[in-house]
Amino acid sequence: QGERGSGAGGSGGDTRAELAAVGRWGEALVYNLLLATLPPSRRVDWLNKEAETRAPYDLVVCDRGGSGVREFVEVKTSRYYDHNVFDLSYFEWDFLSREPPVQYRIYRVSGAAEAAGPRVSVIHDVLRAVKEGSARLCLAI
Repeated sequence: QGERGSGAGGSGGDTRAELAAVGRWGEALVYNLLLATLPPSRRVDWLNKEAETRAPYDLVVCDRGGSGVREFVEVKTSRYYDHNVFDLSYFEWDFLSREPPVQYRIYRVSGAAEAAGPRVSVIHDVLRAVKEGSARLCLAI
């Protein structure tokens, strides 16, 4: 999903449609990146390909045969490299922190509007990253 408001990396004047377009662009980038890098035995489903589903994740990666572990991917996109804060909804947190644990990854796309092109980083285990301090939670009012 795209940046939201000034606290999450937006300029504060962006419309919902502009933010949604940035988010959709980032989802398409990660979808195509996964298609290009995963082995042929893996399948990538883009939930929001036709329309926003409001699911707590954007992509699902699984074996083509349907067996094996499913990986849930949430994409967080911002226009600029220095925007390192993004929203995580209650539903996203609830889903990624459930028991038994799910394979939930956040793909962070930054620099969507930068001339040098975007950067993609991955938080492979969000709960561990928060527990170990390499990622932090914050609340905004």
